[in-house]
Amino acid sequence: MGRSIEKPDHAELLEHVQSNKTEYPLWYNRSEEYISPQWLIEQTYEISKGEAIVTTDVGQHQMWAAQYYKFDKPHKWVTSGGLGSMGFGFPAAIGAQLGAPEELVVSIVGDGGFQMNVQELASVYEKNLPVKVVIVNNEALGMVRQWQETFYEKRYSESLLTKNPDFVKLAESFGVRGVRVNKEDDVVQVLKDAFEYDGPVVIDCRVIKEEKVYPMVVPGTGLHEMVGVTK
Repeated sequence: MGRSIEKPDHAELLEHVQSNKTEYPLWYNRSEEYISPQWLIEQTYEISKGEAIVTTDVGQHQMWAAQYYKFDKPHKWVTSGGLGSMGFGFPAAIGAQLGAPEELVVSIVGDGGFQMNVQELASVYEKNLPVKVVIVNNEALGMVRQWQETFYEKRYSESLLTKNPDFVKLAESFGVRGVRVNKEDDVVQVLKDAFEYDGPVVIDCRVIKEEKVYPMVVPGTGLHEMVGVTK
Protein backbone atom coordinates (compact mmCIF):
# COMPACT_ATOMS: atom_id res chain seq x y z
CA MET A 1 0.00 0.00 0.00
CA GLY A 2 1.19 3.47 -0.81
CA ARG A 3 1.97 5.85 1.97
CA SER A 4 -0.46 8.73 2.30
CA ILE A 5 1.00 12.21 2.20
CA GLU A 6 -0.35 14.80 4.55
CA LYS A 7 -1.06 18.21 3.11
CA PRO A 8 1.32 20.71 4.73
CA ASP A 9 -0.14 23.48 6.83
CA HIS A 10 0.69 26.82 5.20
CA ALA A 11 -1.60 28.90 7.40
CA GLU A 12 1.20 30.60 9.33
CA LEU A 13 3.17 31.39 6.16
CA LEU A 14 0.11 32.79 4.37
CA GLU A 15 -0.74 34.92 7.39
CA HIS A 16 2.81 36.32 7.35
CA VAL A 17 2.61 37.06 3.62
CA GLN A 18 -0.72 38.85 3.99
CA SER A 19 0.68 40.84 6.90
CA ASN A 20 3.61 41.98 4.74
CA LYS A 21 1.23 43.02 1.96
CA THR A 22 -0.68 45.17 4.43
CA GLU A 23 2.36 46.67 6.13
CA TYR A 24 4.48 47.10 2.98
CA PRO A 25 2.08 47.54 0.03
CA LEU A 26 3.31 48.03 -3.51
CA TRP A 27 3.36 51.68 -4.59
CA TYR A 28 4.19 53.81 -7.57
CA ASN A 29 4.11 57.40 -8.79
CA ARG A 30 2.03 58.90 -11.59
CA SER A 31 3.04 61.40 -14.26
CA GLU A 32 1.06 63.90 -16.33
CA GLU A 33 3.53 63.64 -19.20
CA TYR A 34 3.94 59.88 -19.62
CA ILE A 35 2.10 56.68 -18.75
CA SER A 36 2.84 54.98 -15.46
CA PRO A 37 3.97 51.45 -16.42
CA GLN A 38 2.48 49.95 -13.26
CA TRP A 39 -0.84 51.63 -13.95
CA LEU A 40 -0.69 50.37 -17.53
CA ILE A 41 -0.38 46.79 -16.26
CA GLU A 42 -3.29 47.31 -13.87
CA GLN A 43 -5.46 48.58 -16.73
CA THR A 44 -4.47 45.58 -18.85
CA TYR A 45 -5.73 43.36 -16.05
CA GLU A 46 -8.95 45.31 -15.55
CA ILE A 47 -9.88 45.50 -19.23
CA SER A 48 -9.06 41.84 -19.87
CA LYS A 49 -10.94 40.93 -16.65
CA GLY A 50 -7.92 38.81 -15.76
CA GLU A 51 -8.81 36.38 -18.55
CA ALA A 52 -5.80 37.02 -20.78
CA ILE A 53 -2.88 34.68 -21.22
CA VAL A 54 0.03 37.04 -20.51
CA THR A 55 3.55 36.53 -21.82
CA THR A 56 6.57 38.71 -21.09
CA ASP A 57 10.16 39.25 -22.07
CA VAL A 58 12.74 40.00 -19.37
CA GLY A 59 13.29 43.15 -17.37
CA GLN A 60 11.32 45.86 -15.65
CA HIS A 61 8.08 45.21 -17.55
CA GLN A 62 8.30 41.53 -16.56
CA MET A 63 8.46 42.42 -12.87
CA TRP A 64 5.72 45.04 -13.13
CA ALA A 65 3.52 42.45 -14.85
CA ALA A 66 4.19 39.97 -12.04
CA GLN A 67 3.39 42.61 -9.44
CA TYR A 68 0.37 44.40 -10.91
CA TYR A 69 -1.44 41.89 -13.14
CA LYS A 70 -3.20 39.96 -10.42
CA PHE A 71 -3.10 36.49 -12.03
CA ASP A 72 -6.03 35.21 -10.02
CA LYS A 73 -6.69 32.43 -12.56
CA PRO A 74 -4.39 29.47 -13.31
CA HIS A 75 -2.44 28.86 -16.53
CA LYS A 76 -2.40 32.52 -17.55
CA TRP A 77 1.28 33.45 -16.96
CA VAL A 78 4.01 32.58 -19.48
CA THR A 79 7.44 33.99 -18.69
CA SER A 80 11.04 32.79 -18.62
CA GLY A 81 11.42 33.62 -14.93
CA GLY A 82 14.99 34.41 -13.99
CA LEU A 83 16.59 32.94 -17.12
CA GLY A 84 17.09 36.37 -18.68
CA SER A 85 15.68 35.31 -22.06
CA MET A 86 15.15 38.64 -23.81
CA GLY A 87 13.03 38.14 -26.90
CA PHE A 88 11.01 35.35 -25.28
CA GLY A 89 7.70 37.15 -24.87
CA PHE A 90 6.45 37.67 -28.41
CA PRO A 91 7.23 34.17 -29.77
CA ALA A 92 5.77 32.71 -26.56
CA ALA A 93 2.58 34.64 -27.26
CA ILE A 94 2.42 33.15 -30.76
CA GLY A 95 2.75 29.67 -29.28
CA ALA A 96 0.11 30.42 -26.65
CA GLN A 97 -2.30 31.72 -29.29
CA LEU A 98 -1.80 28.65 -31.48
CA GLY A 99 -2.39 26.43 -28.45
CA ALA A 100 -5.41 28.40 -27.24
CA PRO A 101 -6.93 30.02 -30.35
CA GLU A 102 -10.07 31.24 -28.57
CA GLU A 103 -8.18 32.96 -25.73
CA LEU A 104 -7.06 36.58 -25.48
CA VAL A 105 -3.25 36.55 -25.55
CA VAL A 106 -1.37 39.69 -24.48
CA SER A 107 2.39 39.94 -24.87
CA ILE A 108 3.80 42.57 -22.52
CA VAL A 109 7.28 43.40 -23.82
CA GLY A 110 10.00 46.01 -23.58
CA ASP A 111 11.10 48.07 -26.54
CA GLY A 112 14.47 46.31 -26.46
CA GLY A 113 13.34 42.70 -26.21
CA PHE A 114 10.58 43.12 -28.79
CA GLN A 115 13.12 44.06 -31.45
CA MET A 116 14.89 40.72 -31.01
CA ASN A 117 11.97 38.88 -32.61
CA VAL A 118 10.01 41.65 -34.30
CA GLN A 119 10.21 39.77 -37.61
CA GLU A 120 7.66 37.33 -36.19
CA LEU A 121 5.05 39.97 -36.99
CA ALA A 122 5.12 38.24 -40.38
CA SER A 123 3.93 35.04 -38.68
CA VAL A 124 0.98 36.63 -36.87
CA TYR A 125 -0.04 38.43 -40.06
CA GLU A 126 0.21 35.32 -42.22
CA LYS A 127 -1.86 33.22 -39.81
CA ASN A 128 -4.00 36.15 -38.58
CA LEU A 129 -3.19 35.33 -34.97
CA PRO A 130 -4.91 37.96 -32.78
CA VAL A 131 -1.95 38.46 -30.43
CA LYS A 132 -1.95 41.85 -28.70
CA VAL A 133 1.55 43.26 -28.13
CA VAL A 134 1.84 45.90 -25.41
CA ILE A 135 5.23 47.60 -25.67
CA VAL A 136 6.28 49.19 -22.38
CA ASN A 137 8.44 51.72 -24.19
CA ASN A 138 10.88 53.63 -21.99
CA GLU A 139 13.55 53.95 -24.70
CA ALA A 140 15.97 51.78 -22.76
CA LEU A 141 16.97 48.38 -21.59
CA GLY A 142 15.14 49.37 -18.45
CA MET A 143 16.60 47.05 -15.84
CA VAL A 144 20.15 47.63 -17.09
CA ARG A 145 19.58 51.36 -16.94
CA GLN A 146 18.11 51.06 -13.43
CA TRP A 147 21.29 49.39 -12.21
CA GLN A 148 23.51 51.92 -13.95
CA GLU A 149 21.53 54.80 -12.41
CA THR A 150 21.39 53.25 -8.95
CA PHE A 151 24.86 51.78 -8.54
CA TYR A 152 27.08 53.32 -11.24
CA GLU A 153 26.34 57.04 -11.01
CA LYS A 154 24.48 57.09 -14.35
CA ARG A 155 27.48 55.88 -16.33
CA TYR A 156 25.29 54.46 -19.06
CA SER A 157 26.69 51.73 -21.27
CA GLU A 158 24.63 50.23 -24.12
CA SER A 159 21.37 50.68 -22.20
CA LEU A 160 19.75 53.74 -23.82
CA LEU A 161 17.66 53.10 -26.94
CA THR A 162 17.13 56.63 -28.21
CA LYS A 163 17.12 55.52 -31.87
CA ASN A 164 14.24 53.07 -31.71
CA PRO A 165 12.20 52.51 -34.86
CA ASP A 166 8.68 53.85 -35.24
CA PHE A 167 6.87 50.77 -33.90
CA VAL A 168 3.54 51.80 -35.44
CA LYS A 169 4.99 52.08 -38.94
CA LEU A 170 7.01 48.92 -38.35
CA ALA A 171 3.87 46.97 -37.46
CA GLU A 172 2.00 48.40 -40.43
CA SER A 173 4.83 47.40 -42.76
CA PHE A 174 4.05 43.80 -41.81
CA GLY A 175 0.32 44.32 -42.35
CA VAL A 176 -0.38 44.47 -38.60
CA ARG A 177 -2.38 47.21 -36.89
CA GLY A 178 -0.16 49.60 -34.96
CA VAL A 179 -1.22 52.16 -32.34
CA ARG A 180 0.76 54.64 -30.26
CA VAL A 181 -0.46 55.95 -26.91
CA ASN A 182 1.31 58.74 -25.04
CA LYS A 183 -1.04 59.72 -22.22
CA GLU A 184 -2.96 57.82 -19.58
CA ASP A 185 -6.21 59.49 -20.69
CA ASP A 186 -6.11 57.43 -23.89
CA VAL A 187 -4.92 54.10 -22.53
CA VAL A 188 -8.23 52.53 -21.54
CA GLN A 189 -9.93 53.12 -24.89
CA VAL A 190 -6.86 52.00 -26.85
CA LEU A 191 -6.67 48.75 -24.89
CA LYS A 192 -10.41 48.12 -25.24
CA ASP A 193 -10.28 48.65 -29.00
CA ALA A 194 -7.22 46.42 -29.34
CA PHE A 195 -8.64 43.57 -27.25
CA GLU A 196 -11.89 43.64 -29.22
CA TYR A 197 -10.14 43.70 -32.61
CA ASP A 198 -10.12 40.36 -34.44
CA GLY A 199 -6.48 40.40 -35.43
CA PRO A 200 -2.98 41.22 -34.19
CA VAL A 201 -2.25 44.65 -32.72
CA VAL A 202 0.98 46.33 -31.63
CA ILE A 203 0.49 49.07 -29.01
CA ASP A 204 3.44 51.39 -28.44
CA CYS A 205 2.94 52.74 -24.89
CA ARG A 206 5.23 55.63 -23.96
CA VAL A 207 5.85 55.18 -20.24
CA ILE A 208 7.77 57.18 -17.63
CA LYS A 209 11.35 56.74 -18.80
CA GLU A 210 13.17 56.73 -15.46
CA GLU A 211 10.62 54.67 -13.52
CA LYS A 212 12.21 51.92 -11.43
CA VAL A 213 11.14 48.52 -10.16
CA TYR A 214 10.77 48.27 -6.39
CA PRO A 215 11.46 46.65 -4.03
CA MET A 216 15.06 46.01 -5.04
CA VAL A 217 17.82 44.07 -3.31
CA VAL A 218 21.18 45.83 -3.34
CA PRO A 219 24.09 43.51 -4.27
CA GLY A 220 25.76 42.04 -1.19
CA THR A 221 22.76 42.58 1.10
CA GLY A 222 20.03 40.34 2.44
CA LEU A 223 16.36 40.20 1.52
CA HIS A 224 15.53 41.94 4.78
CA GLU A 225 17.57 44.95 3.58
CA MET A 226 15.70 45.52 0.31
CA VAL A 227 15.17 49.13 -0.74
CA GLY A 228 12.03 50.85 -2.00
CA VAL A 229 9.73 48.96 0.37
CA THR A 230 8.09 52.22 1.45
CA LYS A 231 7.88 55.65 -0.16
